Amino acid sequence: MFDAVHSRVMGLMSSRRPLFQHGNVLLAEPTSSIIVDIGMNFGRLSVCAEDEPYLWRGRFSRRRWICKCECGKLTSVREDMLKNGRTSSCGCFRNDQTADRFTLHGGKRSTMRLPEYQAWQTLLHRNSSELICANWCLPNGEGFSNFFRDIGKRPTPKHRLVRVNAKEPFSPANCLWSDQIPRRGVPRRSIRISNVEMTLREAAAQFGVPYAVLCRRLQRGWCAERAVQPLVVA
Repeated sequence: MFDAVHSRVMGLMSSRRPLFQHGNVLLAEPTSSIIVDIGMNFGRLSVCAEDEPYLWRGRFSRRRWICKCECGKLTSVREDMLKNGRTSSCGCFRNDQTADRFTLHGGKRSTMRLPEYQAWQTLLHRNSSELICANWCLPNGEGFSNFFRDIGKRPTPKHRLVRVNAKEPFSPANCLWSDQIPRRGVPRRSIRISNVEMTLREAAAQFGVPYAVLCRRLQRGWCAERAVQPLVVA
């Protein structure tokens, strides 16, 4: 055993690689001239403290450092891996690269969705293609890319995607993010029946139709005369 260790040490000395002591373990300084110290940054990693040395078959070791990644995770990294750039994160960088390769537009990753992506998906699901800009309906991620480029990032969680003119299709010129959410339901407060104008509540009370039912009928596009017809109970 002594002969094997002695041969290893002599080999290191003959290669002119500087040696230094860490406790009872002899360490070999990598050929790089970079000196690793606490507070230094290597990619996403920030050196916090020195860790126990890395042992190779119980005879040879390299220094290791405890590093904090930008994602918040602590990891132990060999010094030579920091110097040669082979390790620059706790593994999250590789995971991000893999996710990017399988993501067409960056709006969705696994179960996480950007609010802009969610708004775009809701827009497609609730409206026919005739009411949406053709560039926003393109496949293979191009639709969302065009949508995000035209509308931009949502300013705050309070903002919603709205149309400036409800009678016009969804398009870059007719859509924007707004924190003034328009009132849902029937915008009008009165209807005209037999040339007599009355409020919705008056019409509901006069014809015996629940107010909520009358509003839903009008919202669905029913004419006033049909909307005030009483409910038929089988």
